[in-house]
Amino acid sequence: MKYLSYKVKEDLQTRKFLKGLGFSKRSIEQILKEGYLINDKKVYKSQKLKASDLVKIPIPEEDIDYEPIAGKIKIAYEDDNTLVINKDPGITINSKGQVSLANLLAYYFKEKNIKAKIRFVNRLDMSTSGLLIVAKNKFAQGYYQDLIEKNLMEKKYLALVEGRLDIDREVRIKVAYDGENKKYKVADEGKVARTIFKTRDILDKNSIIECRILTGKTHQIRLSLSSLGHPIVGDRLYGSEIDTERFYLHSYYLKFKSFYEGKNIAIKDIYDFKGFIS
Repeated sequence: MKYLSYKVKEDLQTRKFLKGLGFSKRSIEQILKEGYLINDKKVYKSQKLKASDLVKIPIPEEDIDYEPIAGKIKIAYEDDNTLVINKDPGITINSKGQVSLANLLAYYFKEKNIKAKIRFVNRLDMSTSGLLIVAKNKFAQGYYQDLIEKNLMEKKYLALVEGRLDIDREVRIKVAYDGENKKYKVADEGKVARTIFKTRDILDKNSIIECRILTGKTHQIRLSLSSLGHPIVGDRLYGSEIDTERFYLHSYYLKFKSFYEGKNIAIKDIYDFKGFIS
């Protein structure tokens, strides 16, 4: 059995102690219900902790929940609880009926004896390349999802768009699902999506745009750029008339504080879009 071990520095209740460590509300309730150790004695519910107590949170072993299939994955960062993958375009996250990134990760977990389910913290479309986070246990997953909800994880993308776009501002749209056309649309009844767009380079017929997302709405970058009249090159679903093997969107930057160890992590992977200029 693996544990997360913490030394208590001041007298306080377990619930407050775990909250201060960054555990999500759901994770805290799971820990209190399933039990944890204080000075190697198993206890339940929130207890009065004393300074110098040793608190240990058990991490249960799990069966890998996808078929392991050998394949190449690019690892940008890894620790005992976290994995950051640099995803290639053209592969899905976990679609059924085809080899997905989840299958490749399952094989990696099996080879490294990581006894855990595959837990994606963020997701990328099949055509989108770049950085995404995988949590190696449910507590890390809850922690990172909390960071995203509180806008404490910085995520930036690069997009190659049609036309010459000079922009440096936040764009807000309301996003709703269009069931008839099986895509998203701008609609008054939709949920607010916020993205900061900044021009990185203006080419002859295209522009390279940095996109920092402030909300986590599906397709918000693609729809926002389309609404500005500058769809992503190759994004036929949202207005591009250019036929390419993929649309040109790349998750290039992640900045966050790591679970458990609390390290400040910043990862950058620049994509050279200049190889494709229409």
